[in-house]
Amino acid sequence: MTNAKRFDSPEFDEEWMKLLFDDPFALYDETVPIDLYETSTDYIIEADLNHLNAQHLHMTFSGHDFKLEVKTDEQLYEKTMMLPFFLNDKQIETECQNKILSVKINKEANKDEASVSFSIPFL
Repeated sequence: MTNAKRFDSPEFDEEWMKLLFDDPFALYDETVPIDLYETSTDYIIEADLNHLNAQHLHMTFSGHDFKLEVKTDEQLYEKTMMLPFFLNDKQIETECQNKILSVKINKEANKDEASVSFSIPFL
């Protein structure tokens, strides 16, 4: 008798395994799915807000931490990501279209170093 799990057992989630291998850097949970990827010049964070009735967004960029707060009528959702690069010396641009929040972080460092925090009313 063996204790090994079989792939056809109900405890094995094939969709989760496929997601992990297709996009190992996707940080997914049931509240605010966030994805981080990079281009040759930028790091890009995307948050899918489609399933939330968001009223207000608040983002904080400090040190290596990116914090996103999404306020709905019912509650406040918070998500924090520790990034493998320093944020305070980067040029950061944000936009929100079709309930997808995009944060573009330029890889080049700026001379000004400061913690950045701002809010976006969600329409």
